[in-house]
Amino acid sequence: MSEPAAGAAAGDGAAPRPGRTRLEREGVLARVVLDNPRARNALTTAMYEELATACEEVAADPSVRLVSITGAGEAFAAGTDVADLVAVRSGDDGVAYEREITRVLSAVRALDVPVLALVDGPAVGGGLAVVACCDLVYATPSARFGAPVARTLGNCVSPGTTSRLRASLGRAMTTELLLTGRLASAEEARAAGLVTGVVERAELAGVEQQVLERVQQCSPVSIAAAKELGRRLDDRAAAVEHDDVYRTVYGSEDFAEGVSAFLDRRRPVFPGR
Repeated sequence: MSEPAAGAAAGDGAAPRPGRTRLEREGVLARVVLDNPRARNALTTAMYEELATACEEVAADPSVRLVSITGAGEAFAAGTDVADLVAVRSGDDGVAYEREITRVLSAVRALDVPVLALVDGPAVGGGLAVVACCDLVYATPSARFGAPVARTLGNCVSPGTTSRLRASLGRAMTTELLLTGRLASAEEARAAGLVTGVVERAELAGVEQQVLERVQQCSPVSIAAAKELGRRLDDRAAAVEHDDVYRTVYGSEDFAEGVSAFLDRRRPVFPGR
């Protein structure tokens, strides 16, 4: 799940610094930073694993009242690092890959405290999937949202992420974005319901503090109950068979062409099989 140029740092004449996911603590606030700015914070396999680990660490600490997720530099996350998708060579590989991504996203969703996404720049593909797991989303005017896999890689979006996007963006906009590869602006995403508010980049830190102050006035038990009921509703909506679809998509010539074209920095020519 990625947007073109997500892994484009490689090949510019200098070896890119490996990405990482950082966990920072400020009292009762836990801040998760997706840190791979040379590739617009494209999520590597290691970064996904570090995201899951950070969430598990936070979940074990009862003193945490708010988790915020943001990106380093001028992006939230421009998808999955496509270089890691070269290893997906068959339908069964695709099933295993999607299972791992679902495990990571489940770690974000499992948090019993509010999760705040602070989005500047692109939140696409895997980045959008992370945002869709968050409870509150504040974005800058430069933020863009979408999952343009139909025009980039030729893979698909999981039923869990699709159902969460339908619940927040609505069926019409979710379907349009998935079928056309278009990216939605921050204002479009706010009007549809995914984004809580649109603020200037300099205001993001203030929003984080304001949300923290409000959350601290609330009952942790009540918040945990609201989140648990929300998860149960989401899980019911996402409970559809999917492995057969994954096998078809990841075992297709279209997906192989999408990955190859992305790494070659050219427009893919999908054979449709």
